Amino acid sequence: MQQKPAPRLSDEVLLAIYDERYVDQYDPHAVQRMRRLLPFIELTGREVVADFGCGNGVLLEIVGPRVHDYVGVDFSEAFVRAAERRRDACGIRNGSFRHADIVDFCAEHPNPFDAAFALDFSEHIYDDQFLRVFGAIQGTLKQGAPLYLHTPNAEYFMERFKDWGVLRQVEGHVAVRDARQHQALLAQCGFPRVEVRYLAHYLPFAARFHALGALPVVGRYFRARLFLTCRKGGAQL
Repeated sequence: MQQKPAPRLSDEVLLAIYDERYVDQYDPHAVQRMRRLLPFIELTGREVVADFGCGNGVLLEIVGPRVHDYVGVDFSEAFVRAAERRRDACGIRNGSFRHADIVDFCAEHPNPFDAAFALDFSEHIYDDQFLRVFGAIQGTLKQGAPLYLHTPNAEYFMERFKDWGVLRQVEGHVAVRDARQHQALLAQCGFPRVEVRYLAHYLPFAARFHALGALPVVGRYFRARLFLTCRKGGAQL
């Protein structure tokens, strides 16, 4: 039985989650989790890209050699400081970071980006926030440019256990969604074309269940992660 929905967290409470403590404990598997996405990302080395909800800048380490210029945006000052330290330690010169509200940043940068990323970010925001944020992101992209979105899949059996209260939900995961829910919201944000890929879990033990995703009826419960390629097209709604 599904648990009663948790009360909505205020913006202040959400912001407080992503402090120095959260940064220090940030997922040690992040590089592995993101590096495996490279085969699905189209980059020629000429792109100017934006990474929304950039966290500690892991993606720059991975795509920096494959793009012309990168900018990461995050509302957590602690994460931005950590991202700058990571960039400098790696000696990367084509990446910068902005501590900013994403919607405000997007309003200042209409249509300059050849691609954008929102990796393990959408599950941290409520539906009304999703519409504001991704609608704003759409406005920063050139026509036809891709937005790459990676997130947990709400249909996955472990996410359902969290929904039922059997397992504890990850701190800050206020809205884990399935593919259809993402597609519906993204369509309202000006992304009418969304290609869906189901990926295995990034942890080897959990990844073993992914083969069961081919089963009829129950297969959808074994697809751990969503990777969505969203193409900007038409006017924003």
